[in-house]
Amino acid sequence: MGSGGAGTPSHLYGELFKKMTGVDLVHVPYRGGGPAVIDLLSGQLQVFFGTVSVSIDHIRSGKLRALGVTTSTRMDVLPDVPPMSDFVPGYEASGWEGIVAPKDIPPKIIDTLNKEINAALVDANFKSRLANLGVEPFANSPVEFSNFVVDYTEKWGKVIQAAGIKAE
Repeated sequence: MGSGGAGTPSHLYGELFKKMTGVDLVHVPYRGGGPAVIDLLSGQLQVFFGTVSVSIDHIRSGKLRALGVTTSTRMDVLPDVPPMSDFVPGYEASGWEGIVAPKDIPPKIIDTLNKEINAALVDANFKSRLANLGVEPFANSPVEFSNFVVDYTEKWGKVIQAAGIKAE
């Protein structure tokens, strides 16, 4: 099982799969997802829990076969690929990007930024460009985002502890 490096999302997603299924996969950390995909294409790796943006062109060209998406539902960019939760009940592993600011920013500025960012996330052209890369945006409030980060950190902290992952 290749990953973009120890502790990266691709590593953690594989560890969650191992934990939930009992399948024993040997972790092979790479210096980024690109080199892992190269070895996957050449047959040096058997599996890679990579991001859609790193692998989508190879999937579209037929050089890689997507076995499942790690999101809880099918992705628009890969409509024929089932979510892994169809065969590993409860499996969900998806990354996210967020915009943060220093804690002493006035609430009015935070509210304005949130309003403008959420407006961009529903813009059809912007959404289409993100979707082409396999990115599905979700808009929320600062409080919802904060709660999401806390829950996400707790979930993956448990996976890190169970797998014995250490910072290198």
